[in-house]
Amino acid sequence: MLNVYLAEALGSFVFFSIVLSKPDPLMIAVALLVGILISSIASQSHLNPAVTVMSLMEGKVKTDEAAGYIMSQLVGAIVAVQWFRLYKSGKSSSEALF
Repeated sequence: MLNVYLAEALGSFVFFSIVLSKPDPLMIAVALLVGILISSIASQSHLNPAVTVMSLMEGKVKTDEAAGYIMSQLVGAIVAVQWFRLYKSGKSSSEALF
């Protein structure tokens, strides 16, 4: 089950990273496609808590699975935002950490 959550977090990270760095409609579509392709290897490729909640309401996922999906999506998005902030600041990762 860990692979499912890692795939979801990675897909969310890639999606948000691309959206943050290139916010135009074509790049957002490409970002979604890439995120889905990456996460579909192991997960259901929700990439969005709203999709997960709808799947939960329809009975496609159990409550504990939905919680894991949502946490993974949030972790992927938070890491992407932090990476983007680091990227925009122009600092190296070691400078930003210390």
